[in-house]
Amino acid sequence: MRCLFFALLLCGVACTAMAQERGDIVILYDNDVHCAIDGYPVMAGLRDSLLREGCHTMVVSCGDFSFGGPVGAASKGEFIVRMMNAVGYDAACLGNHEFDYGLPQLRRMESLITAPLLCCNFKGTENYGGSRCAAANSQFSQLPTPFLPFVLRSVGDMVVGFVGVTTPTTLYTSTPVNFQNEEGEYVYNFSASNLAGAVQRAVDGARIAGADIVVLLSHTGDVDGIPTTRELIGGLRGVDVVLDGHDHHLLPSDWVADMDDKPVLLSSTGAHFQNIGVLVIHPAALDSAGAGDSGYSSDSRYSGDSISSMDGCYSRLLSVDSLRKAGVSNAAVGDTLAEVKRLFDAMGSNVVAQSEVSLIAEEDGMRVCRLRETNLGDLVADAYRYGMNADIGWVNGGGIRANLPIGPITQNQLFAVNPYSNAMCLIRVTGRDVLNALETAVREYPRAEGCFPQVSGLTFSFDTALPSSVVLDSNGTFLRVEGAYRVSRVMVGDKPLSLDETYTIAGSEYLMLNGGDALSFPSRQLVSKEGYTDLYLLQRYLEERLHGVVGGEYAVPQGRIAFN
Repeated sequence: MRCLFFALLLCGVACTAMAQERGDIVILYDNDVHCAIDGYPVMAGLRDSLLREGCHTMVVSCGDFSFGGPVGAASKGEFIVRMMNAVGYDAACLGNHEFDYGLPQLRRMESLITAPLLCCNFKGTENYGGSRCAAANSQFSQLPTPFLPFVLRSVGDMVVGFVGVTTPTTLYTSTPVNFQNEEGEYVYNFSASNLAGAVQRAVDGARIAGADIVVLLSHTGDVDGIPTTRELIGGLRGVDVVLDGHDHHLLPSDWVADMDDKPVLLSSTGAHFQNIGVLVIHPAALDSAGAGDSGYSSDSRYSGDSISSMDGCYSRLLSVDSLRKAGVSNAAVGDTLAEVKRLFDAMGSNVVAQSEVSLIAEEDGMRVCRLRETNLGDLVADAYRYGMNADIGWVNGGGIRANLPIGPITQNQLFAVNPYSNAMCLIRVTGRDVLNALETAVREYPRAEGCFPQVSGLTFSFDTALPSSVVLDSNGTFLRVEGAYRVSRVMVGDKPLSLDETYTIAGSEYLMLNGGDALSFPSRQLVSKEGYTDLYLLQRYLEERLHGVVGGEYAVPQGRIAFN
């Protein structure tokens, strides 16, 4: 116990019991865990140690906890919910990837998790209804939002309000068809046209309900968000702290001015439980009006003093590895972790193939399959083309989530590569649609974005010196190319692409049918939906076409994508 106490002192988070009436409030937070379940016993252990030292301690998540790893995909997020319940989270913001399992499964996760799931900006539209969304709609409240916009938590004699907000880009970076009716009209949205207004209404509601402190759990992104989290803060009043997620940004602490030029603390932990965030709030720094009299009124004019000052609160990040080495853990949560791993291993420990080469999606922490052709991208795209007997195989770089090292390939490793369990399809489109889809897919380069394509049966070049002239509509779907094309010299097989001929493409329904990654195929004809998943096609290719061995033909990328 003494070693644990000194380890926490070294980390700078241990606190002694407070003699005054109000002790410090400590909020532990994570973001973008993406199924890194080994961190949960450490989170619980840190919470326990702080409670023992007299701190009022809570645990929250800023989203993307349930998706992005095989243990999440195998259970459709339910193993992650089980881990979070074992810890005892006080609140969780929904990330964009929580929507990837579909709305009915998200509602099921909400029924299983003990923490309230927060999202103030997800709502139904005037087009709400239609048989294609009936299964989801029957489980969601139409008005005003399907999820709680905020929740209040009492700590000592103070009340903390947690507000949740999810990036509006979820509408098209998740599966767009999940948010549409049978006519293709969006029946849900994420308040993209007035995100600050949606958040402000929730902040107002939390203040009026009695919150002395408002903490925004944001999954919007401080680097690449649309808008960025800093831009969002600049349009708000009455928020004291923003704990952020989405772009995996490592930000121990920063101060951002709100619309009244009051400082708001902003922090983000990175991703994959590399760190636990620690927010410490000194209640004595609150406005002397005291609890329940914040000076806040329903007209969004915050007349009281914010706690967001250098003396009022601070945040820092603690390395999970360092905490683990110091012995910080919770035995009961560790037992739950062991049980979840046992159940998961039983689902997929069988070996399906061997690899003689290292297959790459990520290098040195960079998801290179979102920036260039990789040998694993070639393999996966080949599997789609082979399994669907197509002219072209297409996978987005964001759909390839893990490397495959030399040696045996297990079912769980394939889950890690293709954790989405995407339904696959075969479509027929014109060469013009193929060209425009390629142009759309490389529009973000040199930013590492999930829309970057990995292809089979097709080669192309693109000019990195040309800016993208792709225009998207208000829903983030391809509309037109206004200037010069970056993509050129497209070959299908050994022949140049013909704009007027038609070609078959094997890919996920997410990309080919549902508008994922902004792709659009106006000439599309659906050839087949066989019920295959991406994982099934990958395993089938390894077993049938490669006879269980990935050999030297995949040692390096095969030159399908060239940079001018």
